[in-house]
Amino acid sequence: MNKFKILITSYPFCDKDKTPFKLLNDSGFIIDKSVMNLKRKLTKEELLERIKDVDAVIAGTEKYNAEILEEAKKLKLISRLGIGLDSIDFAETKKRKIAVAYTPDAPSRAVAELTLGLMINAARRVLTVDNDMRNGKWNRFVGADISNKIIGIIGLGRIGKLMVKFLRPFDCRIFVNDIAPDYDFIKENELVLCPKNKIYRLSDVITLHIPLTKKTQNMITSKQLEIMKKNAVLINASRGGIINEEDLFFHLTNTLDFYTAIDAFEKEPYSGKLCSLKNIILTPHLGSCSEHSRYLMETGAVKNVIDFFCEIETNPNILFS
Repeated sequence: MNKFKILITSYPFCDKDKTPFKLLNDSGFIIDKSVMNLKRKLTKEELLERIKDVDAVIAGTEKYNAEILEEAKKLKLISRLGIGLDSIDFAETKKRKIAVAYTPDAPSRAVAELTLGLMINAARRVLTVDNDMRNGKWNRFVGADISNKIIGIIGLGRIGKLMVKFLRPFDCRIFVNDIAPDYDFIKENELVLCPKNKIYRLSDVITLHIPLTKKTQNMITSKQLEIMKKNAVLINASRGGIINEEDLFFHLTNTLDFYTAIDAFEKEPYSGKLCSLKNIILTPHLGSCSEHSRYLMETGAVKNVIDFFCEIETNPNILFS
C-alpha cells in the first residue's frame, strides 16, 4: 500500500488496547499520533496546522467545516469514531470529494449503560449526598424511585431501544417519541408513542437520544422546561446544543427539586455556569468511554481507513460518500 498519512484526532485513542494502532501501523500508514501525547482535544488552530498534508483523519467530535477543509488539500477520508456526524459539513465534503465513514453501532451499549447510571444517580442524588458527607454533613436524603415511574425516551434508535431493554426490570411505563417510529418495536414492548410535549408534562425521567440537527438545536428551552414536573430528572447523553444551556441554568437555579445529568455540551471542554450548581451531574462527554466500546469504535474506524485505501488503490476512480 502507498504511504498514506493518517491523522488521529480522537482522544483517548488506544488508551487500553493498542490493537487498532497496530492495525494501522502494520498496514504501512504514516501516522500522526501527536494527539495521543497531548492527551486532549485539538484546538481549531492545531487541527488547521496538522490537517494540511494528511490523506485521512480518524476523527473525534471536532468540527470539519469549510475553514478546516480548505486547508486539507490532500484529504480523502474522515473516519469518525462513534455515531455523531453533526460536526461534519457534508456539503463541503461532497464538494471536495472527501469520503465520510463512521461506527454507529460501537458506542450504543456504553452510552445506554451510562444513561441508566445517571438516571439512578440523579433520582437518588448520589453525588449530592456524597459531597455533603465530604463536607461533614450526614444528609439521609429521601430520593425518588425509578421503578414504576413514567420514563420518557426521546429518540428510539439504537440507544433508545437499549434503554427500553435496560428499564424492563424496573416495571416502568415508557413514553417514546421518534421522528420515524418503529411501530413493531413499540407494540412488542408495550410503549406509549406520544408527542414530545406529553413526555415533558408527564414523565418523571426524560432522556434524550437524538442527533443534533437544525430541528433539534435548542429543542428544549425555558418553554419546555417549565411544563416538566418540578421534581423531574432530565438526562442528555446525546449532543450538546439540544438543551439550551442558559435556559437550563436559569431553570435549575429556580427549581431546586429539578435534577439534570448532562454528558454533552455546546462547547467542549465545558467550564460554564452549570458547574456552580448542585442539582446537576456533569460528565465530560464520556458516554462511549468504556473499554469495549472504545475498542469497537477505534477498530471500526481503523478498518474503515484500511478498507477505503485498499479500495481506491484497486480502483482509483471510485467515489465514496
